[in-house]
Formats: sequence, C-alpha cells, structure tokens
Amino acid sequence: MLKTMPLGIGELKSLHTLSSDIGLKLTELKNLQNLHGKVCIDGLGNVENSADAREANFSRKRFSELVLDWGDEFNVLRTKSLEKEILNELMPYNGTLEKLRISLYRGVEFPNWVGDPSYRRLTIVSIESCEESTSLPMLGQLPSLKELFIGGMSKVKVVGMVFLGTDLAFPSLEILEFDSMSGWEEWSTKSGAFPCLQELCIEDCPNLVRVSLEALPSLRVLKLRKCGHGVLKSLVDIALSITKLEIDDISGLTDEEWRGMIGCLGAVEEIKISECNEIRYLWESEAEASKLLMNLKMLELRKCENLVSLGEKDKEDNCGSSLTSFSWLGVWNCNSLEHCSCPDSMETLDIWDCDSITSVSFPTGGGQKLKSLVIWDCKKLSEKELGGKEKTRFLIKSKMQMLEFVFIANWPNLKSISELSCFIHLNRLCISECPGMESFPDHELPNLTSLTELTIKKCTSMDASFPRGLWPPKLCRLEIGELKKPISEWGPQNFPTSLSHLTLYGGPYDDVKNFAQLSHLLPSSLTSLGIDRFEKLDSVSTGLQHLTSLQHLFICNCPKTLNE
Repeated sequence: MLKTMPLGIGELKSLHTLSSDIGLKLTELKNLQNLHGKVCIDGLGNVENSADAREANFSRKRFSELVLDWGDEFNVLRTKSLEKEILNELMPYNGTLEKLRISLYRGVEFPNWVGDPSYRRLTIVSIESCEESTSLPMLGQLPSLKELFIGGMSKVKVVGMVFLGTDLAFPSLEILEFDSMSGWEEWSTKSGAFPCLQELCIEDCPNLVRVSLEALPSLRVLKLRKCGHGVLKSLVDIALSITKLEIDDISGLTDEEWRGMIGCLGAVEEIKISECNEIRYLWESEAEASKLLMNLKMLELRKCENLVSLGEKDKEDNCGSSLTSFSWLGVWNCNSLEHCSCPDSMETLDIWDCDSITSVSFPTGGGQKLKSLVIWDCKKLSEKELGGKEKTRFLIKSKMQMLEFVFIANWPNLKSISELSCFIHLNRLCISECPGMESFPDHELPNLTSLTELTIKKCTSMDASFPRGLWPPKLCRLEIGELKKPISEWGPQNFPTSLSHLTLYGGPYDDVKNFAQLSHLLPSSLTSLGIDRFEKLDSVSTGLQHLTSLQHLFICNCPKTLNE
C-alpha cells in the first residue's frame, strides 16, 4: 500500500484524478492543470512563500473535495501574515467545490474566500486544530452548507456576528459540531439563524458560559459533553422540539438543575446521561416524570456515580404504570444505584456493573411487555431465583411471557432458575459466571420451542444432569461447561439436528485427554466446534472423523495441545 506519492507524479501533465487520500506536496500540483475530484495537500507548514502557492493555480482546478493540511512540521521563521497569504493563494475554483477541510492552519485569521457565498455547491466544511486563529471565518453565508465541524481552536473566545455574516445565517445547515474549544466563552446569534439545524454537538468547551441564541425550531438532536450546566439550560430553553438528548460530564448539573430543565423536554424520546455525578435522582416521582417526559421511550445512564434511583419518592408498590411510552432502560457503572423499579411498558432492560444495586422489580403488572433482559456483574443483587409464581417478588415472573432474550452473568446471589416452560418466545438464553446457582430446570428445555441459542457456563454449583434428549427442538448454538459435573462424566446427548455451533468448556476437574473422550457429545451436524479450558487435553487427532460438515475448529486454553 502506498504511503507517499511516487516520485515524478507532478510530470503527469494529463492526469485528471487521483483515487487516493495520500497527501500531495504543493510543488507536485504545479503542472497538473487538469486535476479534479478529491485532492489532499499536506506539509503546507513548510511552504517557503506565497509564490509557491500561487504557482499551483488552485483557482483553475475543478476540485470537488479539498483537504489542506499544514502538518506537524513547519518553518519556524514564517510569520502569521505569511500563513494567511499562503492560504489565500490556495483559493480553489468555486464552481465545483463540495467539501473543504482545513487542518493545523497557523494563521491568526482566515482569508475572505473561506466562507465566500460564491461557493454555492459547498455542503461540508471542517476546520480542525487551527490553534493560532482567534476568530472563525464567516461561514454563515454559504448557501448550501449542510454539515459544519469546528474543533481544536482554543484561542477563539467569541462566536458571533463575524461567524454569521450580514444576511440570513446558515440557511441550509443541518449538522453543527464544536469540539475542543477551551477558550470559548460566548456564543450569540441573531433572529432567523440556523432555520434548518437538526443536530447540534458541543464537546469539551468548559469555559463557554454565555449562550444567547434565538429559537432553533428544527433542532432534533442535542449532544453536550464537558460543558457547564448553563449551556445545557440555555439550549434546552430554545430547542423545544428535540427528540434526542445526550449529555456527558456536565459540570454543576445537580438534581435541582436537572429537574428545572425537564419541563422543556416534553418532545424528547431518547435521553443518554453519562458521568453526571451530581445527580442522585432524575425525577421526584414517576407521576412527575410521566407528566413532563410524556414521550420518553429510551433512557441510558452511564457512570453516574451518585445516582441512587430514578425517582426520589418512587416506591416499589406504587410505581410502574405512569410512564406508558417508556420502553428501553440501560444502566451501566452506576455504583450507587440501589433499586430499579421499572414501569409496565418496559420492553428492554440492561443493567451492567452496578455494584450497589440490590433489587430490580416490576411491581405492578409484572413486566408483561418485557422482551430483553440483561443483568451483568451486579454482585449485590439480592433475588435468589429467576422465575416463580405471580405472587412472588422475584425478578422474572411467569407473566413475562414475551421474553425473547435473557443474559445473566456474574450474579453471585442467584441460586436457581425455575418455570422456564412459560417463556415460549425465548430465543436466546445465557447464564454465565453464577457460582451460587444450584439448580436449573433442564427438564423444561424441550418446551422452549423458539430457543435457538443457549449458553450455560461457569456455574460451578449447578447440578443439572442434562439427560439425554431434553434439548430445545430448534437449538442451533450451544455453549456449555464448567458446571458441577465435569463434561467428561456426561452421558451421550441426543442433540437436535439443527445444532451447528457447539462450544464445550472444561475446567480443573475435567480429565479429558483426547477428543475421543468427547466424541459422544459431538453431533455430525456441527459446522463449528470450540474447545476451551481442557487443561489435560493433549491429542486432537482422534474423535473428529464423523464430523463431516465441520468447517471451523477453535481450541483455546488447552496448553498441552500446543506440543502435539
């Protein structure tokens, strides 16, 4: 693969296009009069004078996409005014340019052509890591601009009228992103600006405090990261139609500040909150949430270290029915979360690595709409049993007959699973790393007529016998092993003919030394076979002859097979 352009490329005077993102040197373009399409120019930091840039004749080249990169190396004797002169001489032909990226430019300001409204076909602009620039170019008058990214400009303090221009500002812009603007303090606009803006993203702008914007009627997606809570409030107040809100590491965002904003989020369908460590409760009660967040469908919470529960006054026996549209909840690494009480409308529930959670419940209707459940690494979760009668308070009840996917891992307190036969829609079931689980209703597996994928592994107390013939009739993928009874002591298994992928896990008590000892567990229908953690296995040359359809064989953590 080419990393640099071959020598003599500049002598190919009839060359029209370069199907490559490899950077060209400015001197290589002098004779390429017919070049068009996408072109990347790098090393502009070493151009000695503006005359060299002028000789490249950019104004005559019909580029559709142009990347101008100053690079990490540059001539230290160059002045800031020379930087601007060079960029000015690189002005491309305005009739064909559709995409423009300027990277690592070291000028204090931009020449007038950057943002000139004569570039009527320009739809995407990116200005990156221009750390010496103290202001942004006037981009607001580009008539067709749809996507704009500005990042790595720490000396810009104010974004205002110069950025917008005199007429209607950003008439076609749909996506706007600001990133790594550490010196940015103030942002203001005028009436009518950004009429088509649909997505706004501001990241790593910690000093932005004064935001004076007019209404953003078309905004649907708002993403903020490493900003102050005042920025969030200012934007939420003027963007009443957003349907997706993502916030990450918002300083000063307390319970009170957050609750003061949710009254403006009536149209929001998705909320993602990460590393907002001052929030303890998202709402006072579920009744309040259902009134203010009436369209909320999806809520994702990550690394909110002080979050205790969703509602401050919610109780297990009086919530669950108000949030009728709320159907997806994901919680990751919220290590103060103690209880999660879910509404009846919930269809997907994911809880990962929450060290303090002790209970998860569906107090009112039993989660009759639940289709997907993931519980991973919740070591203090107190429920002892999955399944059970309707009157029990166990996590999964027999009413949850719509379940399609269940994934349980690293849950030490889990002791048993019961009444699987009622889950007729279940197609994927995984139970892993639950050392306290003692019993599993393997005799009910034939009743799971929709189950195609089953994983049961690293449950060292499980005393399931898995008697011959009792497997789901449509099972396609099975991962099993590291249970109380070593696989070497299992009898023959009458697997369904649909089984094509099988992975067997051994352990310290398995004395399997060759594949012949496992052949009774290997149906001829297999196309993929995995063998993991059989520490005494030293021969793989026998016991596989009957696997005439086998295409993939994986052997992991079997140290003695390396010497065969």
